[in-house]
Amino acid sequence: MLPSLSSLLIGGLGIKLNYAATFYIPRTRLLRDPLETLSVALPILLVGHIGIMIATLILVKQCTFKATMRSVGYALLVTAIGTGVLHGLIVLFGASLIEKFNHTLAFATYLAILAFLPSFTALAPSNPAIWIKTFVQHSPTTTPEIFAYSQLVCTLSGAWIGAIVLPLDWERDWQVWPISCVISTYLGHAVGVVAAFGWASCKNVFSKKKSE
Repeated sequence: MLPSLSSLLIGGLGIKLNYAATFYIPRTRLLRDPLETLSVALPILLVGHIGIMIATLILVKQCTFKATMRSVGYALLVTAIGTGVLHGLIVLFGASLIEKFNHTLAFATYLAILAFLPSFTALAPSNPAIWIKTFVQHSPTTTPEIFAYSQLVCTLSGAWIGAIVLPLDWERDWQVWPISCVISTYLGHAVGVVAAFGWASCKNVFSKKKSE
């Protein structure tokens, strides 16, 4: 089995969780009431991704319970801080500071969960130098680094792409804030998982050919 295949399965589980929490489980539909939908989805996403992270660290990476809980604590802290930072950035990029404040906060939380928790699942536990190499120097090389980097970048890129259609005068239901951004964030994360699998698989194949 390719090392990246297990990461793909974990990423695929995250995609299914995102879909179920965003589009299937809530009684209200995203197009009708985005705030109510996100209010239902966010706790499910948070608990679900933390569950995936714990299972991955203990069962797949064979981490100790103490190391797993430490990684979970760091992940929750980064997600909480990231929510605040993303909320501020979203406002700077044009969202209203006062009007639909709860919608913006809910979307910032949604974006933070999908961007940061899967990255921690892929890369934790790692020393700070690995995180700096992956996200600051933009030089992921191993399969966990590639999956962490690709999911984060594609999720954030997806959120940004979804905002492009908001100012257009099309008067569509899905142009109501933040519906298009929620959908594109979900799609961005899914693309990140698939892209990471292709990237990591190609890298493994070429590395074997070079060693031969």
